[in-house]
Amino acid sequence: MPNLAAEKFNPELLSLFRDSTLGLYLDGFEDEIFARGRVRHLAPGAHLEMTGDAPLNVVLDGRLAGARGWFGPGNHFGADQNDLLAVDMPARVWSLDSQNASREQHRIIAKALIGADAAELAATPPDHLPDPETLCNHEHPEIRRQAARLRRATPASTAEAILKFVHAMPYRFGAWQERASDTLVRGVGMCTTKTNLQVALMRAAGLEAGFAEIPISTSVLGKLMPTGWLALQRPTVRHYFGAVKLGGRWHGADASYDYASYRIFLEMFPWMAPREEPVLTEGSPYIPSMEIQHLDLFDITVVPSIAEEMGKRSRFLTRHFEALNTRVDRARGAHLKWRPGLDQTAQTSAQDDEVRA
Repeated sequence: MPNLAAEKFNPELLSLFRDSTLGLYLDGFEDEIFARGRVRHLAPGAHLEMTGDAPLNVVLDGRLAGARGWFGPGNHFGADQNDLLAVDMPARVWSLDSQNASREQHRIIAKALIGADAAELAATPPDHLPDPETLCNHEHPEIRRQAARLRRATPASTAEAILKFVHAMPYRFGAWQERASDTLVRGVGMCTTKTNLQVALMRAAGLEAGFAEIPISTSVLGKLMPTGWLALQRPTVRHYFGAVKLGGRWHGADASYDYASYRIFLEMFPWMAPREEPVLTEGSPYIPSMEIQHLDLFDITVVPSIAEEMGKRSRFLTRHFEALNTRVDRARGAHLKWRPGLDQTAQTSAQDDEVRA
């Protein structure tokens, strides 16, 4: 099939569309669907006019805001969002009157929208969030049971077993106001929630554990998030990881980035390949985010709680986080489980491939 989108639009715009939540679930039909639409350029303050009988829009870059919130890069919406204005900076929006799509393209788009909606629903936090002081609930029965399963012969080997367990959970951007026991059930998290779970497990296993924080350049995260989001981020972000006291000395143990997300990092830092496997021993911390910056791995400040940080409300909504997750989800194939119509044999095969990867 000829690359119709590349002929009609420049590769940058097509790449931004592929990084969208809708693009993630189009599974190989991104070029065809993209070529059906058009890209509109909006100056700051310009109104997005809805055109056609059944409009479908995807923000490629910039932000659009209205009475019911804002939409960032990779977010899609229909005719119900008819009051949106470009804010802060110019915006580019892909638009399609889906009435003009073929019957097969209708089917492709409908399946993608169902998959994207299912993923967003699964990631939506509850309306009532827990007290931040209760988030590291190391006395919860499930936390204690999992800690017992991970307990080993020595404090160092126990800490490493917990590191490997939490590290294996997929990294995903998302809300961070959740208890350690909730992260354990969900099985995914970002640096704050995975660290919170890790510290809870180490404490439940009888280890002295705490939280460490370092600033990290947003450019380091560049490959993890779609390009359209980079312009909306602060120059630096706070990165959190767990720490455990071994032999009277604090050892950082960063469980944030699983294999799929770490391999995205390796595109920028190939010399860090030998540290892909999380290894923690007494005298040897595991903190790739500090090694990348050539920092002293023992020069860390450990605090007993980050409840104040985890209690802050995010300016992002679930739809924003889902758009941020498209690259890491594609890297591990996690989005395949939401594909409507995927038969059980194919789904099992996809999951097996993910495990082997």
